[in-house]
Amino acid sequence: MNGVILAAGIGSRLRPLTLQKPKSCIEVDGTPVLAHQLRAYADAGVTDVTVVAGYLADDVRGLCATLEAERPELDVTVRESEVFANTDNMYSLYLAREEVAGEPFVLTNGDVVFDPDLLADLLDAPVGSAIATDTATHSDEAMKVTVGDDDRVTHIAKSVPEEVAHGVSTDAYRFSADFSEMLFEELTRTIDREGDYGDWTEAAIDRIVGDRDHDVGIADVSGRKWVEIDDFEDLRAADRRFASLSPLGEKEAVFFDLDGTIYLDDDLVTGADELVASLREAGVDVYFLTNNSSKWKDDYADRLTNLGIPADPEDVLLSTDGVLQYLRRTDPDGTYVLGTETMADALADHGVDVVTDLEPGDETPEAVVVGFDTELTYEKARRATLAIRDGATFLLAHPDTVCPTAEGFVPDCGAIGAMIGTATDQSPARVFGKPNAEMVAPVLDAEEYAPDEVAVVGDRLETDVLLAENVGCESVCVLSGDATREEVEASDRSPTMVAPTVAALAAFVGPASETGTDDRPSSRDEPVASPDGGTDQ
Repeated sequence: MNGVILAAGIGSRLRPLTLQKPKSCIEVDGTPVLAHQLRAYADAGVTDVTVVAGYLADDVRGLCATLEAERPELDVTVRESEVFANTDNMYSLYLAREEVAGEPFVLTNGDVVFDPDLLADLLDAPVGSAIATDTATHSDEAMKVTVGDDDRVTHIAKSVPEEVAHGVSTDAYRFSADFSEMLFEELTRTIDREGDYGDWTEAAIDRIVGDRDHDVGIADVSGRKWVEIDDFEDLRAADRRFASLSPLGEKEAVFFDLDGTIYLDDDLVTGADELVASLREAGVDVYFLTNNSSKWKDDYADRLTNLGIPADPEDVLLSTDGVLQYLRRTDPDGTYVLGTETMADALADHGVDVVTDLEPGDETPEAVVVGFDTELTYEKARRATLAIRDGATFLLAHPDTVCPTAEGFVPDCGAIGAMIGTATDQSPARVFGKPNAEMVAPVLDAEEYAPDEVAVVGDRLETDVLLAENVGCESVCVLSGDATREEVEASDRSPTMVAPTVAALAAFVGPASETGTDDRPSSRDEPVASPDGGTDQ
């Protein structure tokens, strides 16, 4: 059995993601869509595969070479369409005629991510040719299928009314040698004789099943996951449905970032309170992490409680904790704090020799701590700079350069530290907070949590997700604060799941059989098919 994957399209509705990579190379669960498909083909024993590329074809070719090296049984041929911008997927399939015309083959569109078992079901269907059909889903924008009394397909089109449709095509097809011959005859007639380069493969299939004797039935794949990715709503559905995240309700603990994850300024992110409550009800310990060093633990606990998430100070882990541990261990003779009064008081209350004022002629403190100072003045920056230039150890509470707020990003500790670094011509001797694993190490050690028993949820790739990687646990990157989906796509960081907000995690609290992560597409997840007919080039 041969295979054909059509992956020539531009994917304009996914810009700016598709400015740098073709749609088939966009990642879902850390893996390009085309790689998902090629692995499914190999698992199903379909090892001779033709991939039709067009837009950014070199990227597609490179990915195919990587998969061939990974799966030596695969033999992938890349055909390139030079007119991809002005044609539709019928022409792309036409370019594969030398490989599969008159031969049995499997056909999929390169923008669909699907459960490998969907392809197995398609191959096992007890008919000559088959359309992988989801009979439990309806979408106005999808290709719908009707069948006759003999269970043969009678019509496939976007315009089929819901009341007569048997189901929705998942854009996966299996063709017998006889139907393959008829199909390529129809393609040749349409393209070579009529000069029509802008039609869809489904239109050719529809003409055949409507006019001739054929062997096309359906393969019912209603229990399988699949999403066709044409826009960002589809991509969000795929990110959730194919996430490899373990059920959060079975974890021992979940660590949540605060700014940009649980709240923005004084506004709770919708669903955050319900998610935390459901985790606690499931017996999961919930902790709150923040690099924001402007407040102390009781301030954050009170804030969370007032927002509807009951919290105690011991539930909160701060970057200031690491600073405090370091200063206790090294015991410097005097520490100047370029930070809020709350931060300075917290350090002093826990035994640190905090220097509050530095006047000319005063002895230079041995350490300067730079934090997120919402009370920043030039005088404080001047004092810190002179002390560091005079030999004080430069300590940075955390590396975040901006803090997300409801109005947008504002300068954070890393930006203030960069100013001091420029003025002193020095880099910090130590940087605390996320992504350092020591941020959560005391809790992991005290509670004896194993890495696979915890998860980190946050909005930053270089702190929250990297923290999870440093700990060795699963992570969720939410897009409600710092990170964007474009940045996730371009990053070397690989979160276990990408979610629009923490509200999307409600479905992951129960056991796998109850979370919905194995469910087929549902009406609330639409669109699962393309508005232009459910196909790609």
